[in-house]
Amino acid sequence: MDTYSYKNGSEYEDIDTATTPFINTIWISKDCSEIILKSSAVLPVVIFGIFGNVMVIHVLWKNLKIRTPTNLLIGNMAAADLLSLLIHPWVTLTYDFFQNYQLGVIGCKGEGPAECSILIASVISMSAITYDRLTAIVLPRETRITKKMAKTLMAITWIVGLLLSVPIFLNRTYKERQWLNFLEKYCTENLVVINIYWYVIITVMVWIPLIIQILCYISIFLKLDKYEKIAIQKLGQQHISYKKKAAIMMFIVTIVFMFCRLPFTAFIIYRHQLIKGKKLGASTDVKYQVNQLYYVLWFVSKYLIFINCAINPLIYGVTNEQFLRAFKSTKLAKWMFSRCSTRITSIFIIFKKKPRIQEENVISTKKTYVNTYL
Repeated sequence: MDTYSYKNGSEYEDIDTATTPFINTIWISKDCSEIILKSSAVLPVVIFGIFGNVMVIHVLWKNLKIRTPTNLLIGNMAAADLLSLLIHPWVTLTYDFFQNYQLGVIGCKGEGPAECSILIASVISMSAITYDRLTAIVLPRETRITKKMAKTLMAITWIVGLLLSVPIFLNRTYKERQWLNFLEKYCTENLVVINIYWYVIITVMVWIPLIIQILCYISIFLKLDKYEKIAIQKLGQQHISYKKKAAIMMFIVTIVFMFCRLPFTAFIIYRHQLIKGKKLGASTDVKYQVNQLYYVLWFVSKYLIFINCAINPLIYGVTNEQFLRAFKSTKLAKWMFSRCSTRITSIFIIFKKKPRIQEENVISTKKTYVNTYL
């Protein structure tokens, strides 16, 4: 989803580039120190994220009993995040490390739409998971997402992602330009169209999921506040504050999403202002230059999206008691923790199950929902 013509300047339609020296400094590739530094920062995130997402998919694949609607959506998000971590970090680093665009026509046409569709599939899955948590605790049981609905939603996430990526595919072009002393290769977009369309993308990728999270988690928090008061009246003062623990979990989920996604929004807005300020009237494309701040914001926003894809299994998998129990039963988990005598617990788990009290069936049932879905 990058616009590579930023690095390469305008089309220079009125210049005979074949007889003109390249107007920028020729550097071919970055210094080894910068390549090592950035690769060292990205590689651990990618390895951690690939491991986490593969384990979520593996546990779901091996355990039929835990294929609930929520867990199917978590698995769909893990698949999208896994694809993102397998493809996009290396595309980003390749673009950053080399002066010329290295991926050719296929890469230019394909990698931007692929990144767009995968990330959109991930955030739509995340929004569906948030809604499912809402229905489990706040709304009537009839509104819950069924397994059939979950499978339909999984298909919809990818269809919507692919459809929204079509304009990017249609408006990207790979170009080569021969200068006197340099063959320039770059991937460019029709910025008149795409610069506006990016606001559609960030609305789907950032603002809509964020609004859904905030509204759903506020509703859940208010419901738990009411439930906690009823529980205290009937059972006496509890040692665990359900409302407080729920608030912590909701805060973590929302803040992580904002921290990892809002910089990309800031990058798109900055990009729009940069292009708008450099517009030239007669051209079909917008002509512009970029400064160092652009590249820093671009790289940081990309890196934070990688982090988001890497920690989603931790937030949505490890916090799910069904996934955690299923993971502990795998051969890998037994091998990893065979020398560890202490019980593995997660700081993200909100509610610990209490002994069932027969006369309080309603409260016990509600606790089960909370344990499972938050």
